[in-house]
Amino acid sequence: MRITQMETAIGLLAGCSLFLHLCTAGNFIPPTEVGFIGSLFGYLHSICNLIARISLLSGVLLIIVEAKFPSMVSSYTHVQQHLLPKYLSKMLIASLLFTAVRLIIPGPVTYFSKLYKLCILTNLISAGLAVLNANSYSHSSSVSVRWRPKSTDVKKPEIKRSSSSDADVPTKRHRTAMELLQTETTYLRNLNTILKVYKEPLQKAADEGKPLLAPEDIRNAFGGIDDIAKLHACIHQDLSEMIDNWEEDCCIAHIFTKYREQLLKVYPPYVNYFDMGKEILMKQEKANPELGEFFLACFHEPQSLKQPLNALLIRPVQRLPSISLLINDLHKRTDDGLKDKTELEEAKKVLKQVLSHINEDKRKTEGKMKIFDIVYEVDGCPVEVVSSNRLFVSRVDVATLTDGLYRSGERLALYLLTDVLEVAKWRNRSHGKSAPLLKHIQLLPLSNIISIWDVQDNDECKNLFAVKYKSQGNAIIDGSVNGQEEKLSVLQLLDDRTFKSKWLKALTAQIAEVKQEKVESVMKQVEPMELAGHVKKGSKILKKLTRVKPKAE
Repeated sequence: MRITQMETAIGLLAGCSLFLHLCTAGNFIPPTEVGFIGSLFGYLHSICNLIARISLLSGVLLIIVEAKFPSMVSSYTHVQQHLLPKYLSKMLIASLLFTAVRLIIPGPVTYFSKLYKLCILTNLISAGLAVLNANSYSHSSSVSVRWRPKSTDVKKPEIKRSSSSDADVPTKRHRTAMELLQTETTYLRNLNTILKVYKEPLQKAADEGKPLLAPEDIRNAFGGIDDIAKLHACIHQDLSEMIDNWEEDCCIAHIFTKYREQLLKVYPPYVNYFDMGKEILMKQEKANPELGEFFLACFHEPQSLKQPLNALLIRPVQRLPSISLLINDLHKRTDDGLKDKTELEEAKKVLKQVLSHINEDKRKTEGKMKIFDIVYEVDGCPVEVVSSNRLFVSRVDVATLTDGLYRSGERLALYLLTDVLEVAKWRNRSHGKSAPLLKHIQLLPLSNIISIWDVQDNDECKNLFAVKYKSQGNAIIDGSVNGQEEKLSVLQLLDDRTFKSKWLKALTAQIAEVKQEKVESVMKQVEPMELAGHVKKGSKILKKLTRVKPKAE
């Protein structure tokens, strides 16, 4: 909202009235007078003073804020731009009313009376101008939203109105489009705050040799924000031009389909490394008190609007889902006869594709990063496990019930990767606190696994499954598997939070993909009694298996 000359005059008169009001400090009831009636009038005078001054101050601040920061009030409250003049007039009328009430309440006349009368006069003039301005603004707004057809050869869809009064109110589609622009304005302001208030000062300090944050940490924490801000500056400009020249058949969807490639390019790098950047900032802030003081000073900057950095940095992660919801609403509120109906359907697909691409890219990035964690978590893990074509899928803890992957009675950690199974053993505490808790046993290629046996649960045996595979000792990933011995390792899931069916489904799916077979050929459903022949005699698990009665047919 731009402040007009009349609104500037209203603000000056309201400010003058507020000044005169403050000059008449104190009540009309002299302090020497006592008694219930005198005290009552004194309280009434004070209450009227307070309400009148608050109303005047609110009106002055409303004009100042809109003059300095356009649309800020409408961004953070439900008060839209076309309602601001009405709110301004109501504030000034309220102050005039309570000022007049105070003057009417009985009390002796003091030398402040003349100032008070002048205060009422200026308040009356400002309130009158505010009412005139509100009426003129309401009339101009109603005229501007009316649909005006252009004289072209192409016939446009007819926009149906239920009555002549409907032309004075924006349609639901128009209001949704304005909401889209408003949220885009707020988002772009948040991006610029990150750049101007946080990133650029940190980068400048690093360039001058007095870094509060290392240059690589700045890149990791703020990387991609510049490109996202440039893209959304273009989107915001296109949206503003369309809303300023609004017609019901304009094509908003084209704005987002046009920038499809840019959206696919700028968002994945930022979203993928958002968690890592946030963790870097948290660690560096704890380690460096000067950096913490810098963040605190930035928080109190007027441009930041009291938003901490972590709240600003998550905005790009949330923005595309927010746009997608608004596009869905816009699609619902668009008449079937408009061209934008089909275009919005395409825009929904574009945003869904971008979000799917971001999620898939994030999953792959996290899968690759997790492999590096495995190398550090597992003592003796071969470096060959790190590969550009390999991703982490899942992990479970199991107990060995037979010799196979490892000797019976041990606790293992199984890391499922896209083409291999990393088998690691849990160590006991005798190795010291500094030693890794896991020790590498073998890398089992998924191509070596013949089948997975899903053992039916019962009262005696729960969370059991078996892996039938071709043994190769200390496995080499690309080694030959010809002529190797077949083994069956019976295992029991230890993690109650992991559903056996979910783990087995992921495992068999990866095996089937590597071997290019159907999942049904890899998975085998078995009863507990069928495992009895694969378990050592005299073992506890064998006793449990043999106590299980087969199901009656």
